[in-house]
Amino acid sequence: MWILSLEWLLLALMVFWITGVCKRMKRLRAACKTAFSAVEAQFVQLLDLLRSCANAELPQQDAQQVSLQHARHALLPSAHLLEATLIQAKQQPLRPETIAALDSAWQGVQVAWQAYVQLHGVQAQALSDEQQEWEQRWSQLITLQSHSTEQFNTAIHAYNGAIAQFPACVIARLSGLKPGRTFQKDAALLMQPPA
Repeated sequence: MWILSLEWLLLALMVFWITGVCKRMKRLRAACKTAFSAVEAQFVQLLDLLRSCANAELPQQDAQQVSLQHARHALLPSAHLLEATLIQAKQQPLRPETIAALDSAWQGVQVAWQAYVQLHGVQAQALSDEQQEWEQRWSQLITLQSHSTEQFNTAIHAYNGAIAQFPACVIARLSGLKPGRTFQKDAALLMQPPA
């Protein structure tokens, strides 16, 4: 009789423990999705800025302005790719493949913007008010984006750490949960020469 009650006690403890582990993983997944919402909001603002910049009319059409216009319109394909990958990642932000595609598109947008800014700096004698506003807005959005991706990366690290621990890793494997992927270092920072 005593052994039977001990078995029931151990079974009850195991059920409570498994329930606690499942709730913790669910809470961490929700935290990752919440953190991704902030990333998404920043990307939407960046897309609006890129489209505004790419679709604006240049006042004169000399040879230099034509190449600058081409550089602006080169922003559109990267913006479209970023938007497409953002839609996929929004549906499944914990899938490593979707975040990898989004991160790659984001790196491409940063490279396209840097190329536009460098070409603009070489060819334009003076920045118009609108162009200055775009560059200032880009800097602000990059700062906010860096902060939101850092929060997402922190949430992903916490989630990955939780599902890697034994015995939670057994439940994660049985549930089909895989580690998430973080955003990598920004291409804009990688392109800067070392100080």
